[in-house]
Amino acid sequence: MKKFLAFVFVGLLVCSGAWAATIGITVNVASKLEVSVDSLDSVTWIIPLNNSGVAIDTPAQGSLTIKSSKSSYNVIFSSGNNGVISYGSNNIAYKIKVDTSGWTDGVLSNELSSYTQLTTLGKKIVFKSKTPTAGKTFNIGFNIEAYTDYYIDGDYTDTITITIATGA
Repeated sequence: MKKFLAFVFVGLLVCSGAWAATIGITVNVASKLEVSVDSLDSVTWIIPLNNSGVAIDTPAQGSLTIKSSKSSYNVIFSSGNNGVISYGSNNIAYKIKVDTSGWTDGVLSNELSSYTQLTTLGKKIVFKSKTPTAGKTFNIGFNIEAYTDYYIDGDYTDTITITIATGA
């Protein structure tokens, strides 16, 4: 009888394998690497300069929002005119900064942590952490230092290009 019960038990174990199934699961997670800018005005910053010689310092002229599923990426700021706004042959040097101090755990280095004049080669912020799905937002500051000579009146312009890419 013991042999019969052992035989039935082994038979049940062997047969129970026929009732099992396995499924492999692969989830393809989409890459997210975005940068966007919001401004006090619009896509173009319109900044009045009253020609009084007083510095302009606007620590929150705009905001930069970054969304990334990567853990290592760079955001690079560059100027079309090497960090000067131009009106014909007249130039005014300006500087920008990006305040990332609110997310020190996610930032490896920031060449724009203080006011810096942009160049065509660009200034870089290196990030080391992915962002929440809502992204991370940072203030962009704008500065023109105090001056002693009047600027020729007119509309001075430049274009800042912001790129984001994976990197070390």
